[in-house]
Amino acid sequence: MSDSWDDYADGWDSNSDVIEYSKIAFDSLCEFISLEGLNVLDFGCGTGQLTEKIARVASSVVAIDSSPKMIEVLKNKNIHNVNSLSWEISRNSINENPIFKPGFDLIVASSVCAFVPDYEKILSDLKLLLKEGGIFIQWDWKRSHEDDDFGFTNEIITNAYSNVGLSLIRVAEEFSLTSEKGTMQVLMGVASNA
Repeated sequence: MSDSWDDYADGWDSNSDVIEYSKIAFDSLCEFISLEGLNVLDFGCGTGQLTEKIARVASSVVAIDSSPKMIEVLKNKNIHNVNSLSWEISRNSINENPIFKPGFDLIVASSVCAFVPDYEKILSDLKLLLKEGGIFIQWDWKRSHEDDDFGFTNEIITNAYSNVGLSLIRVAEEFSLTSEKGTMQVLMGVASNA
């Protein structure tokens, strides 16, 4: 992701699409897993729309995003059980910061994986942060056409999980959002570090 996300930080929390996306993602998350007592990593958290909802139930949340301005907005919310930082995940950065040492029961990535330059590398790095038996859940845009270069197909997600050693639980069209630009489907991918 690039620093251009900083340009969206000030208005992100008032964007109705962002609000709706995070609400539906959270609802689907709660249908899948109980958050009570979990230590959660919110990868690509933005201003924390999903982070806030998770923090109400989970034991603790580490929220990371590459955009310093997005993280600044989140920090200003002063959520007591959230540690937020502007950070780029890599094998080196994981070892540099003790906040990642205990590992996580759950890692969520909401509308972020389609924007990273190397999806499988990020998955591989995030897998290092999952406790044994931990769960990884992502929500991302489904490709409109097979030849598109943005978004995912079920096959891309399934293959990536397999390639990095995550055990597939499921990939499915979870919901859709409609705007003046049309309707876009959102895939939910779920895997475990089994």
